Amino acid sequence: MKQVYSLKVLVAIGIITLAYSASYAQCSAFVKKKCMPKIQPFQQNGQINSSSMTSGQKTAMNLTFYSGQDYRILVCGQPQLGELTFKVFDSNRKLVFDSQKNNYPDFWDFKVKNTQQLIVEVQVPESESTSSVLPTGCVSIMVGFKKA
Repeated sequence: MKQVYSLKVLVAIGIITLAYSASYAQCSAFVKKKCMPKIQPFQQNGQINSSSMTSGQKTAMNLTFYSGQDYRILVCGQPQLGELTFKVFDSNRKLVFDSQKNNYPDFWDFKVKNTQQLIVEVQVPESESTSSVLPTGCVSIMVGFKKA
């Protein structure tokens, strides 16, 4: 009986691993095809910060920006999620930028005077669907910089 239970657990772990791998591969392909071109004319910083999100979810990420640099923060999501919004806060949680108050762009370009940590918060809108299945898709936060 113990071997049957172990086999079921191994099969379940295998299925979960395959599903995660397929989801990650789809997200990675989406980011490379749809998001990376939008970072131009900035140079992507080499980090791709992406994850699968569902209707109504919010996520936040702390990022460091260095003095004297021009930057672009790009928030990119799959169409089934709807219009993503994002806010940028300083380390004291003071609002620096709000995409909702700026006609919903998917990026923000800015210059940093002093090296600082900023918090990028992304919100997936609530689904208006009456279905019990919520839309899920890939969301990426990318940072680009201009070479001096």
